[in-house]
Amino acid sequence: MRLVISSLVIIGMLIMARTAFPGENWKSKDIGNTKAGSTDIKGDVITINANGTDIWGADDECRYVYQEVSGNFEISAMFVSLERANEWSKSGLMVRQSLDANSQNAFLNVTPDYGVKLIHRDAPGADTGPSPWEKNFECPIWLKLVKKENEFSSFWSKDGKNWDPAEVPGTPSIAEISMTDPVFVGIAVTSHAFGILTKAVVEKVQGGGSLSLPVETVGSSIVTWGEIKAR
Repeated sequence: MRLVISSLVIIGMLIMARTAFPGENWKSKDIGNTKAGSTDIKGDVITINANGTDIWGADDECRYVYQEVSGNFEISAMFVSLERANEWSKSGLMVRQSLDANSQNAFLNVTPDYGVKLIHRDAPGADTGPSPWEKNFECPIWLKLVKKENEFSSFWSKDGKNWDPAEVPGTPSIAEISMTDPVFVGIAVTSHAFGILTKAVVEKVQGGGSLSLPVETVGSSIVTWGEIKAR
């Protein structure tokens, strides 16, 4: 009986629950030598205006919307649009060891002309790669990045429900990168055109594991999806 009642309570909470993108928990800044960008969060829609010459090579220039997180987690979002300031403009999900421009990172990104793929820098100041690209998807597209210890797995989806590994010929969907807690996780955008801003629109950011987004419930205090799932 107690199990049935608990299940009914949880179902009731989920029916009443409204997922909310926790804007107050996220920070935003320009990384590297860039023209100042901006970030606007309204409900679950994030609009990012970003500059920067690229996220590539030995260091990055971009706009970053992020949280500081420890432990294993996953993050997913729908990348609605990306203005084409350059054929190599990029928008995507990123995990960084630090906010330094040369930090190691994993970056699952979409470009206007060259599709979706996982790129990464494996040590501070090291080169970014791999190089092969393939025209596969463009915005709108769902992306997911999963951290398990030092393994970063990437996925894509057209509907946010059915996921496939984000694998490109010559570019695996999984990368091994040494990072220590805490790390920075979020959304990175670069225009790849110095002095020119691009605009990216991202919706429905969701988190799992140690990255649990708040849920507002009717007549109840704020809890997290992780807490609800654990009950």
